Amino acid sequence: MNKKTKKQLTELFPKTKFLEPLSSHSTFRIGGQADAFIELKDLAVLKDFLKFCKQNSLPYHVIGGGSNILFHDKGFRGLIIKLTAKQIDIKKNTLTAEAGASLSLAVVKAEKQGYKNLTPLKGIPGTIGGAIRGNAGARGLEIKDILTHAEILNPTTGRITKASPQTLKMTYRHTALKGTPKIVLKATIKLSKRKPKLGADPISWRLQNQPGGHSAGSFFKNPAPTSTHPQPLSAGYLIDQCGLKGHTIGKAKISDKHANFFQNLGGATQKDVLALAKLAKQKVYTRFKIRLEEEVQAIPQK
Repeated sequence: MNKKTKKQLTELFPKTKFLEPLSSHSTFRIGGQADAFIELKDLAVLKDFLKFCKQNSLPYHVIGGGSNILFHDKGFRGLIIKLTAKQIDIKKNTLTAEAGASLSLAVVKAEKQGYKNLTPLKGIPGTIGGAIRGNAGARGLEIKDILTHAEILNPTTGRITKASPQTLKMTYRHTALKGTPKIVLKATIKLSKRKPKLGADPISWRLQNQPGGHSAGSFFKNPAPTSTHPQPLSAGYLIDQCGLKGHTIGKAKISDKHANFFQNLGGATQKDVLALAKLAKQKVYTRFKIRLEEEVQAIPQK
């Protein structure tokens, strides 16, 4: 990034950081430095930054909580915009939250007011914006089941529109937003006081069944049933059956506790993690003829 662009960025937003370590903004704790880094609490300012990037041919990437991304070891040659707008409001069976709000905190706030239908999502890391983009879910509940609409910014046109789950084409861990530059700004979610049948408390269940440490949660989506395997099979089960639990490459490890969790043992690189992912995909396809699909997004250096 040249001196002129740096100066303009600083004038536009004095709190711009330069050479910010991206490992600090990812639950994987992996990633080199970004040329420039901005935390935005005011979503109204976002358009100004996107306009600046377009006028200066400056690559950018928008992130939330960093729970489902894997940064490049050499960082990012451009601007990382982290949305930290996190207002949560609850009124008349409706929760409205800004994109940077914690999904788990939104669940807790709803519970405190007697609304129980979001409880299966408690403990999921990440933000509302990221949860909508990837149609996050757990224990039989997905965002598409509770979303009324989301406010979406199209950086190409500058327009903000309201999109329903149908408009967003929400399916298992996928939406029409993936692979596009469109940005979630806010979401409106339906609340109910009907308590779902869960069994174990979600937090207790996660502590018992999922490993700790630095990871991005489930690395692969669970594959859809096929004619060869008509019964649902989890990605963790398939990787486990290939004998890969505990396997390491560099400082990255497939968890001993849950084979769909890849852990940073300390000093792991994007290259280490992607090599593990490639190995898991190859082994699973060779044995089961099932192609695993990543849930975690690897961010290129640009």
